[in-house]
Amino acid sequence: MAVIKDRSAIIDAATGIIAFQGLDKLTMQSLAEDLGINKASLYHWYKSKDEILDEVFSSGHKRLMSKGFRLELEGSAEEVLKRAATRWSGIFSSDDTLPYLRAIYSLRYSDERAEEEARALALMIKSQIDVIMTALGYSDQFLSSLFTSLLLMHLEALLYGEEENFEDDAESFAALLEQNR
Repeated sequence: MAVIKDRSAIIDAATGIIAFQGLDKLTMQSLAEDLGINKASLYHWYKSKDEILDEVFSSGHKRLMSKGFRLELEGSAEEVLKRAATRWSGIFSSDDTLPYLRAIYSLRYSDERAEEEARALALMIKSQIDVIMTALGYSDQFLSSLFTSLLLMHLEALLYGEEENFEDDAESFAALLEQNR
């Protein structure tokens, strides 16, 4: 029988179950089995599944925010857009954020917290793309929204294991920008 030394192992296991099996598969029993502990041991740490879910969102959000979302605006439109896309792709495919992001994206239509987190991420990405486009000298909101939508589709595909090369899209988009200059 395993020994749980802190809450993070429980939260990581719960996040993994939600992300890769679905919320309906997360029970105190399935979580205990996944951790290799007695179900009663979970109640030492948490009073209920809802309390665990609250911490899944809180902990996941903190982990995601620790990634840092800096912008690098030097270079051509193609270089800047590729860097932004690569940075976000790295965040969405990182071993320590992938389970949380999969969980919130899979729950976003059924859980208010997940919907809020997914919406906040989309807004953060859109805001960054708006800043990038303005820095590159483009003030067209349509073009900014178009690139944001392309990036969000790419990132969501990454969550479900679809390997996409977004660099080609970023390159094509940069060419489109140059044509509209």
